[in-house]
Amino acid sequence: MKKIIAFIFIFSVAAVSVSAQKKLNPKPVLVEWETNPVYHPVPPEFKLEPAYLIVNDLSLDYRYEGRNINLYYTLHRIIKVLDVKGIESFNKILIPVDQGTRVPIIKARTILQNGKVFDIAKDMIKVTKDEHGRYEIIIAMEGVERNSEIEILVKEIRPGSLFGSFSFQYPIPVLSTRFELSSPKDMLLEEKGYNGFPTERDTVINNRRHITISVSGIPKLKEEPHSYYDLYTMRAEYRIVKFLNDNDNDRPKLYTWNDLGRKLFDEHCKITDKERAAVNKYLSDLGVVTNGNEFENIKKIENGIKTGIRLYAFVEGDSTEVIDTILEKKAASPAGYLKLFCACFNQAGVKSELGITMDRTQHRLDTKFENWGNMENYLFYFPNRKKYLAPTSILYRYPFVPDEMLTTKGVFCIIPPNGITLGGLSEIKTILPLPPNESRRTTTANVNFTEEMEAMTDVTYTFTGYPSIDLREELAVLPKEKEKEWVRKLLPLYQKPEDILKYTIANQGVDNFYSNKPFEISASLNTPQLTEQAGTKYLFKVGEVIGAQDELYTKKERKLPVDLPYPQLITHTITVNLPKGYHVLNPETIRINTDYVDQNVNPVIGFRSDYELKTDKKNGDMLIITINEFYSQIHFSVNEYEQYRKVFNAAADFNKVTLVLEKKKGA
Repeated sequence: MKKIIAFIFIFSVAAVSVSAQKKLNPKPVLVEWETNPVYHPVPPEFKLEPAYLIVNDLSLDYRYEGRNINLYYTLHRIIKVLDVKGIESFNKILIPVDQGTRVPIIKARTILQNGKVFDIAKDMIKVTKDEHGRYEIIIAMEGVERNSEIEILVKEIRPGSLFGSFSFQYPIPVLSTRFELSSPKDMLLEEKGYNGFPTERDTVINNRRHITISVSGIPKLKEEPHSYYDLYTMRAEYRIVKFLNDNDNDRPKLYTWNDLGRKLFDEHCKITDKERAAVNKYLSDLGVVTNGNEFENIKKIENGIKTGIRLYAFVEGDSTEVIDTILEKKAASPAGYLKLFCACFNQAGVKSELGITMDRTQHRLDTKFENWGNMENYLFYFPNRKKYLAPTSILYRYPFVPDEMLTTKGVFCIIPPNGITLGGLSEIKTILPLPPNESRRTTTANVNFTEEMEAMTDVTYTFTGYPSIDLREELAVLPKEKEKEWVRKLLPLYQKPEDILKYTIANQGVDNFYSNKPFEISASLNTPQLTEQAGTKYLFKVGEVIGAQDELYTKKERKLPVDLPYPQLITHTITVNLPKGYHVLNPETIRINTDYVDQNVNPVIGFRSDYELKTDKKNGDMLIITINEFYSQIHFSVNEYEQYRKVFNAAADFNKVTLVLEKKKGA
């Protein structure tokens, strides 16, 4: 299911009058291009902004044309740029264009403070493709300077869409926004606003339905660390509810969650007898035993398909979703991949449910508003095991799915393999993340000192679950000759390449996800930078052994909630073998303990560092430092931010810990 590009699609609307509109006294919204543009004064409250939108006017107009439903889309914007940052942000305008879209009109111009106008010539407007093969329009603006205005008008004719979503809030403020959605009288649309954007019903005018919103003074929303920006911007979503008939106004709602369940079944779970025979032979070749050990069958099916059948974004031909052809050519489109997975699970007796969800960094499923347009991520749910599998994520393995699916809801088809239904067709499930102990980052370091008190460190980094995914993905496609350079970037302790005396890598294959065997990098390093002489004492920067840590020391007012990718545990064990006759003057600086507890007084995140000193007069004392950092909760409201920040900064605080080493008296 194709993702809808938010920048270009405008959906929904209602009528809102905000007091700030009168205060700012914006120019009435422009529907079309004015022959003689008017220069707009800067409101005092915007003078320190790099830029702001004077006009953000977008409209969608559904029309019947022959047997088709087309969507006429109009975007009109006027942007005021006030400084160098604003100029750099808007001297080139990029507009994505969906497949099947015609663009009959593109206009752009720059309006200077002295009234001079630069109309952008056609040769300054290019159509190109991005790295994903999608078309985009690039407009190179001319004459952009401080306090100038950039005006664009884009008209497109698109294939009509059943659903839509559009964001209205940006890192710069918007002075005046207007949205209009119109459709023929028999096409009933429904709109819902999120994060403060209004929800409104339609009005019938001249046999057409209209939903209109006018809003002024939409504040800017800046990005903040550890947050999903797109998820929290003001936006509207819309859907086609039904097509009415003058004599039949009580038709049932279309495109419900049950309809989506039926669609999943019809498109991906139905197979012919010929396909069934091909699947049974394929399962036999994979060593799958029908109705055998479920975990073993899941593993063999997933690994067999993902390593033996190439997944292409597009495969030419009429048989790209025919299973016997897929197995013969060892290639499939995403739809063919899903069909093969579904058939294999069904024929092997593995109870599974095919589902679809959205990217939680951009949307969350609203169970009361059936918008399929944001649904783009497929996965299988196994009721007997209560875990998930991501079929088209090639380098993932059960039970790990991309973290953008976690904690959101998905719609799952519960139609039995035989297609006979007695109840509902779909079920909405929350995709719960695996517990923190399934995703670990561990450092085990052993530090010794030379006679010159230079530190030498043997260190092992292990990663299980989600922390290992990116590493395994990168290594899987990395040429062997670049491996050493890649390893160097992962080792925070060395300064020069020759400081890496040796290294080893273990368990890098993605099949290790099934047992969650840790991905492991071990190295022996010269680390002289960790020690520094201070008179008769030595300073040992023990905090640097865990590597540089991100921090949230700024105390600016938080606007956005915190969202983390996944629950995890982080542990470090540092063994410092003190030179014979030396002791630590300030071991108490190691102890840093902070937790955040829930309503039941159970810690949900925390950082705890401690030490144990083992004395040994013969060989030298041993200082064993243990650090445990854990995140079992991955969403924090704005009200919880300070507690989260305190725990998160504890690791950065430890990173600054320096031990003072001194010879014992009489040593």
